[in-house]
Amino acid sequence: MSDQLNKDVHAGRISLDITRHLPYILLFAGSFVYFAFIADYICFYQEKLSLFVLSGYYLADHLKQPGLPLVWAGRFITSFFYYPALGGAIISLVICSAALLISGINRHLSGPGRNVVPILGALGIFFLSTDYHFLLYNSLGILFQLLAFYLLIRQLKGWLPVVAFPLIYFLTGSFAWLFFILYTLWVIAYSLRQSWYKPAALLLLALAMIYVSKEYIFFQTGASLLLFPLSKADTGGQYIPLLALSGLISLVPLFSRITFACPLSPKVPAILRRSALILLFPALLTAIPLLRFDRKDYQFFRVEKLFFEGRYRDVTSYLEKNPSANRLTIYLNNISLSETGRLNDMLFRFRQDPEGKTLFLNWDMKSEVLRVGGYFYYTTGMINEAVRWAYENMVMEGLTPEGLKMLVKCELINGDYPVASKYVSLLGKTLFYRREADKYSRFLYNDSAVEADPDLGPRRRSKVTHDFFTLTGDPFANIEMALSSGSMNRRAFEYKLAYLLIKKDHKGITEALSKLPAYGFNRMPIHLEEAATVYGRIRSPEIAAGTLQVSKDTEIRFDGLMQIIKNYGNDPRAAEPYLRKQYAGTFWYWVFYR
Repeated sequence: MSDQLNKDVHAGRISLDITRHLPYILLFAGSFVYFAFIADYICFYQEKLSLFVLSGYYLADHLKQPGLPLVWAGRFITSFFYYPALGGAIISLVICSAALLISGINRHLSGPGRNVVPILGALGIFFLSTDYHFLLYNSLGILFQLLAFYLLIRQLKGWLPVVAFPLIYFLTGSFAWLFFILYTLWVIAYSLRQSWYKPAALLLLALAMIYVSKEYIFFQTGASLLLFPLSKADTGGQYIPLLALSGLISLVPLFSRITFACPLSPKVPAILRRSALILLFPALLTAIPLLRFDRKDYQFFRVEKLFFEGRYRDVTSYLEKNPSANRLTIYLNNISLSETGRLNDMLFRFRQDPEGKTLFLNWDMKSEVLRVGGYFYYTTGMINEAVRWAYENMVMEGLTPEGLKMLVKCELINGDYPVASKYVSLLGKTLFYRREADKYSRFLYNDSAVEADPDLGPRRRSKVTHDFFTLTGDPFANIEMALSSGSMNRRAFEYKLAYLLIKKDHKGITEALSKLPAYGFNRMPIHLEEAATVYGRIRSPEIAAGTLQVSKDTEIRFDGLMQIIKNYGNDPRAAEPYLRKQYAGTFWYWVFYR
């Protein structure tokens, strides 16, 4: 009988253990699936945002201000986001570790059985992390304070927590104030009469520390010393949610002293209460991704990933299946069309800006624009201007993987091998870009290798060689100046044609048609055929004289368009719904309805 009773008790304990740990298992699994597969663009963005360099100089650069070591650690761990599945596992591990530490603090202070605060804390970090701007070091900052406080209540005695606070502050910056509050409330809740002077001493030490740092060590402003590394940019502007979460966590020592009496507790078995929590938790874990997932962001970073990998045709195929109205997305697609020689065949299959802002970007210090704006100049042969954009982005945002690769390629094209060598050396000191460094190192001081390369060689041969002052607010004028010296850069000319088409410039298109053979065209691009047809039939029959011939297929399609308009009493507005189905991706539709 007693053996059976022991077995039943043991089985019951196992059941309770399973229900106690199931929320953490679900939390890890759910967050892993979300960050690794559904919203993998979060890992992609954060990995591309900065380049971690394995060097003493890079480390020393992150010891110049309190909080920078935390940023360094965040960048080091984020570099493993190179593999999205590994990135999802890391984020999930950080979230679950925070929950387990809060649970461990609760158990040590008040015994087992309190899972609500750990789960709420973990869900809070999960919620914040679903914004791709919320960088990993923010979660690490919270995690570090929980770990330090857990060690404090388990191992550290006497004045050691007070003495250790300057080190905690130097390592984590403003996140150390969470430890300060946790420690202060712990003393208030458990030993105020015996140890009231310790929080007072800690406060005086903190004030002295800020003053000495400001005046004699780091020479930063008081506001910077109090708040760094917390920033609007690196939290996605989530100040209030982050402060609310920190406030909730800081109250853990007080919660451990409060007994929440539930009238039904004596009547409801513990396993049922735990089961209710387990049922509620998956609902919250599912609701957060549904509310926070942004399809526009997913599309843009999907396109950017394909673009950075040089999969230009895949960029276009993806957007044909998943149309986007995002200007930067269409901008990258237009470059992809140019790189595959289809810009003026497929331009109007995608939503374009009537002012040409989807063809090129005006100079802007916004990180999204500065990060990709130089690719237009790289594609059209204005290599020096591409270098300027990439270099300014490096100055403003620090080293980034794609920015450094752009600088390497541009300097190789220009033949400036000493500068290229420095950039290749930096690339070789990374965790996951050494293969690229090895590839580019073979081109150093080797003109014949550069000339033979299918990517670098044609760009060197067609690059703009004459100097002119670029106009940051008028990229089209830069194309005109690039072509003004007789340059035969075909891609720059294609961009000029695309701009003329978008602006419906009848005169400019007419003049450009006669130059197609000089730039190596053996046929008219489709949209140029459409323009030649509409202008030749409606405005001036001589427009196509002396140029490449319009294909029969284009003439037949135009006759079909005119017949539909005729069927609706020559009223283009009435015919628009029917024309949209067949002709939405044509220059004709653009002329009539955009």
